[in-house]
Amino acid sequence: MSEQGTRGLDGEWKAPAECVRLAATLRELRAVTGLSLARLADRTPYSKSSWDRYLNARAMPPRHAVEQLCALAGKEPQRPVALWELAEAAWSGRAGRSTQNGEKSAHRHDTARATSEGVSASEGAPLTDTERTSPRIPWLYVGILGSLSALAAGLLIALSPTGDDPAGDRASTTDFAVPSIGCHAASCTGKNPEDQDCSTARTPPVELGERRFAGTVVKIRRSEVCETVWARVDRGVTGDRLEIVVPGSHVHQVVVQDKFDEVGSVSSPMIAAADVILSRVQACLVREDERRCFSATPA
Repeated sequence: MSEQGTRGLDGEWKAPAECVRLAATLRELRAVTGLSLARLADRTPYSKSSWDRYLNARAMPPRHAVEQLCALAGKEPQRPVALWELAEAAWSGRAGRSTQNGEKSAHRHDTARATSEGVSASEGAPLTDTERTSPRIPWLYVGILGSLSALAAGLLIALSPTGDDPAGDRASTTDFAVPSIGCHAASCTGKNPEDQDCSTARTPPVELGERRFAGTVVKIRRSEVCETVWARVDRGVTGDRLEIVVPGSHVHQVVVQDKFDEVGSVSSPMIAAADVILSRVQACLVREDERRCFSATPA
């Protein structure tokens, strides 16, 4: 696939603006998932290096990758997919070619009309005011704008209360069902919180404590719906070991494995924890044989 970006004065290649906007949206979605690049690669058919390029506008992601990231984040795919269509057109050059082809087609039409009316092709036929001032808009953009407008109208209709329903009925229709989860309590121990939907946009966790160690952030997280706890490290260093300690349970840990984990976040496996023992839960960061721990502070 051709790259239709530009090169700055320093000679560095710059992605089209549409691709930069798409990459920014993908980074926001990844932040919602809480997945490191390594975990993202495990959950999708795309490698860590591929996701690194997609998230930084150095490569054009497949549409399926965008849709999968939306699903992992629990977000509707319509807007990201619309941004993907604009980015793909810019990246491949189809947007530019559509405009050029439209102009060539219009020129041929004007010339043919002038010839049929007895005007020489070299002179051409004068453009009318309408033809001179009307911009030619690629049909791709018209289709996308139409789809987004229809979606917005549908949402307004769906969310607008009707005057016929009693207030109580309207309230009940806006209630969300309890999100489905992959495990609960003891059955979650040793499992990944993202994999089991205990830490997603649909089931956001609660922070029970946070400590900073030289730029590295360690958190104790709690899923109230799954009744579990785990530790998470942001901006760790390769080789760091993160432990979650719950009284009466085996210690569970995770290791920051590479630079992809360093720039992202890594979560330990979960451990079931009842409310009465939350104050005794600890998270520990082990770096170069130095161990630093802190306790949870339940709300």
